[in-house]
Amino acid sequence: MFEKLLFYSLLVITFDACMYFFGNKKYKSHLELKHYISTLKIPIYQKILIMKILIVQVLVIIFSIISI
Repeated sequence: MFEKLLFYSLLVITFDACMYFFGNKKYKSHLELKHYISTLKIPIYQKILIMKILIVQVLVIIFSIISI
């Protein structure tokens, strides 16, 4: 179960990074990994990312309980 939660957490972070890189049309070719890491230092962005991970983990737990 832990491996599944870890996998989905990393999947959320990867999807969020892809949306950050490809969603910004103005600076699309100028963004680097250091820009995303500096964005992760912003407290509101941290809270939003943690909420996304929490929602995905709750859904995974609910679906695993239902499938038992």
